[in-house]
Amino acid sequence: MNPISIRKTLIASSIALALGAPAAEAALVTNVFGPYTWGTDSANLTMLASNGGVVAGASTNDVSMTWDGNAYTSSTDYTGPGGPANVTASSTTPVFGYTWTAHDIQMFLPGSYSFDIGLQTAAHPNGYNTESGALNVTVGAGQLGMHMLFDWNGSNNIDVFVVGNLNSVFGSGLLYGTTRDALGDLMCDANYTGTVVMNCLYDGHNYGGAGAPTQDQPWMFASADGNGDGIMGIPMAPGGPVPGFSANFNINATATPKPVPVPAPLWLLVSGLMGLLGFAGRRKQ
Repeated sequence: MNPISIRKTLIASSIALALGAPAAEAALVTNVFGPYTWGTDSANLTMLASNGGVVAGASTNDVSMTWDGNAYTSSTDYTGPGGPANVTASSTTPVFGYTWTAHDIQMFLPGSYSFDIGLQTAAHPNGYNTESGALNVTVGAGQLGMHMLFDWNGSNNIDVFVVGNLNSVFGSGLLYGTTRDALGDLMCDANYTGTVVMNCLYDGHNYGGAGAPTQDQPWMFASADGNGDGIMGIPMAPGGPVPGFSANFNINATATPKPVPVPAPLWLLVSGLMGLLGFAGRRKQ
């Protein structure tokens, strides 16, 4: 099942998410879009600076991601590094020359959430970063949220939260390389000296199996403006190594049906029959 064929399923699911009220207590909702797991090697990471321009040295299109299809409903479902997680993400493309890992990733349903950034300290006393305080976010109706921790260049557990619109185009829908000035300079680049074109989708080198993204491409999960400042994503907290930068993930994933468990009574029946056959064989001998 590919992203195009699941469009109707996603729309129906987003309506269900919009109508459903978030749970008041911690809970795991299983099979948000049906009994599937989801995976891709071509998720997009578009890093935006505080001016809304693309940070090319921290963006890529070869992020491998998996999601078990379930989602959490409360801030108490997050317990810091080493806690429950249901999404994985990795890439061979370095960020500013340094490899990075994302871990403790959780998907969340609509609701309001607050994450204690200080939980990183106890788990990694020799490698935590200097972020502090709380990360407060709201996932709106018909959206999903994704919280993760980044390890990069000696700083561990950098808090990142992404609010995603379902079946939507990222930002302005422009590709990073399509808008240039008369000299050929990219106007989407965060370092451009003129008026930066904001919220462009990064389409630079390094692609997964799906190849380069296309202009105005709809994503199964498209990063949104999570704090209402006009720039896609949510700025990372002050005190960290990259304050004010917004990590945006855009995902088109392939669905894989989950194994159907055999009911316990059937197992008992099979075991009983095997036992009877063994007993009959011994009597015959």
